[in-house]
Amino acid sequence: MSQQNKRIRTNESAPGPSNSSSSTADTRALARSEQAKVGMSATDVKKLEVELARYLLFADKKNIPTKKQDIIKNVLKDNSRLLPSVLEGARKYLKQTFDYSVCEVDYNKNKYFLLRNNIGLPELQKLTRPNHSLSQLAFLTIILSMIHMANNALDENDLWDTLKILGIDKAESHIDFGDSEKLVNEFVKQMYIEKQKVSTSKGQIIQLKWGMRAYHEIKMSDVLQFVASIYDVNVADWKKQFGTHDGAIKIS
Repeated sequence: MSQQNKRIRTNESAPGPSNSSSSTADTRALARSEQAKVGMSATDVKKLEVELARYLLFADKKNIPTKKQDIIKNVLKDNSRLLPSVLEGARKYLKQTFDYSVCEVDYNKNKYFLLRNNIGLPELQKLTRPNHSLSQLAFLTIILSMIHMANNALDENDLWDTLKILGIDKAESHIDFGDSEKLVNEFVKQMYIEKQKVSTSKGQIIQLKWGMRAYHEIKMSDVLQFVASIYDVNVADWKKQFGTHDGAIKIS
């Protein structure tokens, strides 16, 4: 899939102080104008902001990106024109209260919203989580590491061949991961992993890449450190892998 089909934006990378101030002022002016048109008070709009923040948090617990259409249908309803201002308020609330960033993803002609926890991978691994969540995080880290070391293009057959050596067979239920193939497909649904059909000299294969959510939530340098610790090598030995992918997708 071309980069033209995948665009990511957050509210963190404003071009500069003057542009940021101008943009904020424009958003506020537009918000007041739209509020007047729909006859809503500032208090009512604030309630929508909190409701949207809660809606995004609920969706994040399921790790499923939220469609723009779902926000309009379930939160804004007849007030869809207020989306820009309500979203801005929800972003501020989530950032200040939970240290989450709201990311916008244009994917396959649809707009999605997902939350990015600003805690890095090493810190996430230290948090107290249910055993099944820790197991899934470990499994995801292993897969992302393999994709990363394959220069972000891993044949799915190679993935399962390697996992089988590690004792993870998609034909058998794993003691920690359960149905590993189902879990991989769940990672795809959650946008941690992306699957693509690719034609090669060997025929058509399924290729795995880092998904949009992985780029937002996990630093590739952290993954490389993880792999280096497993193989007990110096991370500097993998200069190509270290330098190729961090920042591969621009966030604007």
